[in-house]
Amino acid sequence: MKTVTCVAIAVAVLAAMALAQTPTAVRPAKHGGTTGEPTYEGRIEGDTIEECWTIPSLPFFGTGNTCAYIDNYDEACPYDGNWAPDVVYCYSPPHGMFVSISLCDSYYDTKVYVYEDEWTPGFPLYCNDDNSNCFEPPVSYTSWLDTVEMGAGHTYYIVIDGYGGDCGDYVLAVNEIVLPPPCDVICVGVPEGEPTCYDGYEDNYNGGCNSSGWAYIPVSPSPIVYCGESGVFDYDGSTYRDTDWYLLSPYFYPCGDVPISITVEAEFGVIFGFVEGVPECIAPAFYSYTTAAECTPTTLTEYLPCVPIAIFVSTDSWDPAYTCGLEYSLAVEGYGDPTPVENMSWGRVKSLYR
Repeated sequence: MKTVTCVAIAVAVLAAMALAQTPTAVRPAKHGGTTGEPTYEGRIEGDTIEECWTIPSLPFFGTGNTCAYIDNYDEACPYDGNWAPDVVYCYSPPHGMFVSISLCDSYYDTKVYVYEDEWTPGFPLYCNDDNSNCFEPPVSYTSWLDTVEMGAGHTYYIVIDGYGGDCGDYVLAVNEIVLPPPCDVICVGVPEGEPTCYDGYEDNYNGGCNSSGWAYIPVSPSPIVYCGESGVFDYDGSTYRDTDWYLLSPYFYPCGDVPISITVEAEFGVIFGFVEGVPECIAPAFYSYTTAAECTPTTLTEYLPCVPIAIFVSTDSWDPAYTCGLEYSLAVEGYGDPTPVENMSWGRVKSLYR
């Protein structure tokens, strides 16, 4: 059980704040939460949307303490049942932009959410409770909205809140950000041939040990390039990802003597590698694998054993942001004829690769 003490120390104003993303860990469950005792004294400005603290321009950096305020607002993102005091800032951008709104360096269990033009209870424009990508926060469970889209002619209300009844010293940083150009993989090669997935989709094509059979598609000699798709979808209330398997046979390469290389570039964070235990699908497992960020061509090279091996390609997580239809390119060198695999039943591995 975590506890957070409502502190009253003054936070020194920093000249700048550096934020870096770190690998996301599994979010731990929250329990309890302490009650900060508000004094209802001090500043009136910032207590409500109508009395919001105005952000004149970006970049903006501000500090304060929420314990002297009243609990006016609450949003579940995803935790509800909160009664913490909150403070409100407002900003009217001079032009359309993307901004980062960070409470990463705050000293209590924060929440942050954004309304557009008016209070819309239950329907904030953006909302975050815990962001595990905060870089070395002073306490656990601080908040960060890393990409907020704002339009000219609108006013955005930024509500700094707490989990449970927690309150304390906050550090607010609001910065305009420039997004990288969208990732667009241009693949020239053999189409994978699988339909684009969708909610309710049954991944029975090119599914390897996740489906019920194998199919073979003739291709030209090495080097070979396949153009495929992947994505995350809902099936019967559970979240699945489209997994693609390409079967390699030792009859088509001098196994153990020369390397086999696979290079993947994808419009999503990708995991790919060599899987053994195929095609019978008896305890299939990665022989080796790697991951890569979107639009980052990455190569994996191995001297494979003289057994059938499958190349596995899929999204690196079950993030719903990985919408169906995202494309990838798979290039295989040192082999004559890898083939997409289809329709081999093996229920036990579904939980590992679904």
